[in-house]
Amino acid sequence: MFSNTGIAVHYNSCSRCGHIWTACLDDWTARDFQDRIYNESYVLADPPFTYDRPARNSAMIDAMVGNFRRDLEILDWGGGDGLMARMLIERGFQNVISCDPFYGDTPRFPDGTFDLVTCFEVVEHVPDQRGLFAELARHTAADGAILLSTLLQPPDIGELRLGWWYARPRNGHIRLHSAKSLELCLSREGLRLKSLSGEMHVAYRDPESPLVEALLSAKVHAPSLPPARSLAEYS
Repeated sequence: MFSNTGIAVHYNSCSRCGHIWTACLDDWTARDFQDRIYNESYVLADPPFTYDRPARNSAMIDAMVGNFRRDLEILDWGGGDGLMARMLIERGFQNVISCDPFYGDTPRFPDGTFDLVTCFEVVEHVPDQRGLFAELARHTAADGAILLSTLLQPPDIGELRLGWWYARPRNGHIRLHSAKSLELCLSREGLRLKSLSGEMHVAYRDPESPLVEALLSAKVHAPSLPPARSLAEYS
């Protein structure tokens, strides 16, 4: 699919928390990422990015917290062109905005806090993990939550190593979390973590918040790469 660039990307692993990362892209600018990863060929590396993932996740959010749709304020952080936000609005959610630092020439960054901050398939792309989680926490209301997806390392990661399909620098996957490393990153921001699956996670402060209770009790789809489907199948 892609020609060999001849560029070696070396990954490291933390012996304490298991986090796997590469520092090879740490000095890249946002423009570097746009030009070299999130360009017109990116859809070949991540086909669900264009609409399958936004459709799937908007349907999941509706099932999880649809009872709050009228008053819930949602920020979709890393939402590309904002398709998922538009899908949620079509489902009756009244207050949804999207922002993405790697998408477009003049990305907009919101002020204030939100009841729900979503962050789907973003964590593994960001070099500055502490900065990312601080930003997400800053935008999350005290009784709100972060709903994020990133695939956790499988139990046999020690055998798979970089043979794990998720370890793909062309996809921009440069930070690969274990359950422990993800929990540590969120705890630095005063957030608790509950993983609903090996891919979908909730971070929160107040376990008695009705929104948090709804999220923590929700069922989510199994970790997978969904096949391309029509939007009608998600309605």
